[in-house]
Amino acid sequence: MGAPAMRFPPFEHLHFYEGLHGAYVNISLSNMEPFPLRGFGRTLPRDLDLNAVPLDGPPELRKILGRLHGVPMDHVILTSGATEGNFLVNAALVHPSDRVVVDAPMYSPLRDCPVGFGADVVPVARDCKDGWALDLDRIRKAMGRRCRLVVFCNIGNPTSAAISKAELRELADLAEDRGAHVLVDETFRELAFRGAPPSAAGFGPRMVVLSTVSKLEGLGGLRTGWMVADPGFLDRVRGIKEYTTVGGSGVALEVAAWTLRRHSFFLRRAKGILDVNRRVAREALEGMPALHGGVPDIGNVLFPHSDVDVARLERLLLRKYRTVIAHGRFFGQGMDKHFRIGIGGRTSELRRGLANLKRALAELT
Repeated sequence: MGAPAMRFPPFEHLHFYEGLHGAYVNISLSNMEPFPLRGFGRTLPRDLDLNAVPLDGPPELRKILGRLHGVPMDHVILTSGATEGNFLVNAALVHPSDRVVVDAPMYSPLRDCPVGFGADVVPVARDCKDGWALDLDRIRKAMGRRCRLVVFCNIGNPTSAAISKAELRELADLAEDRGAHVLVDETFRELAFRGAPPSAAGFGPRMVVLSTVSKLEGLGGLRTGWMVADPGFLDRVRGIKEYTTVGGSGVALEVAAWTLRRHSFFLRRAKGILDVNRRVAREALEGMPALHGGVPDIGNVLFPHSDVDVARLERLLLRKYRTVIAHGRFFGQGMDKHFRIGIGGRTSELRRGLANLKRALAELT
């Protein structure tokens, strides 16, 4: 008999959003406020080549990204969002029955993609009572001696918890000792601003980094991301990318280049939005004693623990208040008493959504 066909778990979180019809107040998203094309104040070059794009992406863009991650440009390739990057890493590394250790709670494609390749996926859950701190001893034990890949998001989605420089160094040493790789999605890393942990790209050849312009910059529609890794590993990835997107959209990559040339502007913009929204969220949550965990000092998402049944709360918010939260079930087993709130969107919508959340909690307590 041949090898079993790949079976990828349903992306339930995405399907949940697809099932919403009509107008909702959505305070569940991990996005920053969208940035409009007109905000660039420029137009696309009339002679832009729409016929082909280099497999690795435009050299200028790779140089910019290399500087942001502290590596040469030959450590960088462009991908169609971090989602393609995640798939490519798993396709390059994971075989049936390989052990893959995943941080938890976690954005589900990072957790579930190795399942589709037949891996033995071992979640290592953090404890909200410890402030979602990383437990390296538990990671080490879960890895054993046959781990192929360890997966993190730094800073975390949905917790906004950070992995420190010392922890990244220990993870790199563990990977080297066991012949594994460490995948770190850094999509949210810079939303820690001055407190941002270093990029994992600088911690050796076993580290693989993903990121995208979808979050900090508010440009998810570009579907432009990148992978930063050892050039030898990228050679393996290229052989797979030739069968997925080959190269990205030339138009999207041109706009991404405009974006990354103005990187400091987008950092200031995101910080300005979050400084306001963080205060709004803290003031609102002070009046919701059923929720615990507070608002993190960094990041654009929070993952409160609820004394109220989250499934009932979710249903009431949808039915009566047309308001959306992201149930903890999307982020891993044992997370049913939590839900995600995003604070990177428009302040007016955040205020309305939090007011509705307070009303719903009052009805259920």
